[in-house]
Amino acid sequence: MGDFIFIGSVFCALISAYLLLFKKNIVHLFSDKILAILFLCYSYCTLNFILISSGWLIYFPNLYRTSAPINYLIPPLAYMYVKSVLTNKNKWKLVDALHLVPFLLIAINYIPLYCMGIDNKKEVVTLVIESFNNNYNIQDGFFSEKIQFLRPIQSIVYIILQWKLIYAFKRKQNLGYFKEHTELILSWLIKFTSAITFTILTFLIFVIGVVYTLYTNQSINDIVFYASIPVSISLFYLTSYLILNPNVFLGLPYIDYNKYNQKIEVLDKVKYEEEIAAIESYLSSNKPYLKQGFSINEFSIAVGLPAKLVSFLINNHFDKNFNDFVNTYRIEHVTYCIKAGDLNQFTLYALATQAGFSNKTSFVDAFKKVHNCTPSHFISNMIVQ
Repeated sequence: MGDFIFIGSVFCALISAYLLLFKKNIVHLFSDKILAILFLCYSYCTLNFILISSGWLIYFPNLYRTSAPINYLIPPLAYMYVKSVLTNKNKWKLVDALHLVPFLLIAINYIPLYCMGIDNKKEVVTLVIESFNNNYNIQDGFFSEKIQFLRPIQSIVYIILQWKLIYAFKRKQNLGYFKEHTELILSWLIKFTSAITFTILTFLIFVIGVVYTLYTNQSINDIVFYASIPVSISLFYLTSYLILNPNVFLGLPYIDYNKYNQKIEVLDKVKYEEEIAAIESYLSSNKPYLKQGFSINEFSIAVGLPAKLVSFLINNHFDKNFNDFVNTYRIEHVTYCIKAGDLNQFTLYALATQAGFSNKTSFVDAFKKVHNCTPSHFISNMIVQ
């Protein structure tokens, strides 16, 4: 049963990696490549474990410990994947090389083993196959094998950073207009990060078990085997979910978040056509201006756009400041009520209050700007007509 889970997870991971890297007629996102590399790393490490647990590694002794440094690529790759999805990052930067430091240190540590003759490697592999305890008792590199216990520390650090990215995105990104897209992105990333978290918790339990058994001189073979099953299940779950959900697999929606953080100098009506439409549509459908004290911050949250951008579009496209813009909608509402005969039931200033005006002066001033006359004059003209 265990071997089936291991092999099944590797198969799904390899299929997913292949499809992510070579899918046609679809934009190849940078994040897809990171995810593919992550699945390949997982697959290689799992295959290496299968070779050890089955005893087949004796036929491929040169592969022993080759997965050790690769294990240190998995946490940063998972973190970089989440970061690339949430920030639309599309290329590596020099600073990203810092994530490779643990991988390089472990690879350098095992240079003596990698340079060892094949006969000597077979002797070491034989000992490890007989008892996995020797995986920690036999020093193959420059440092003690206890250096492997740095892995849970690295994993915890990266998973915390990963959750912080998701939480910050969910909390700070003001993207109500793109709600459908952001919900899809967050849903997948939360599932992805939860699965990674599950494997880390399993790994921590495994580490505790290994430490206990090593100090009590007991065999850790069973612990290693059963601890690896949840990891393979997580991999199987992620890859299966990816394959069975085309919306995620074919490419998460691209939202140009950075577009709203740039300095805005000149209005490009084509560039901001969707944002302008969102502003007009929300005002017409929800009539938020009827609320007294309605602010630009409330409005920006409602339409899912930064307040700076909303202010810019109102100033340049509608040629008004925010207060005049909102008051125009309020006056149109009052005008409609007057023409509908609501003055038979309410006073003029009651209608103004219902429209969101907080005082008589602001109502009269706004009315003059729209109709070029006072409210009473406007009503008199209506009666004459």
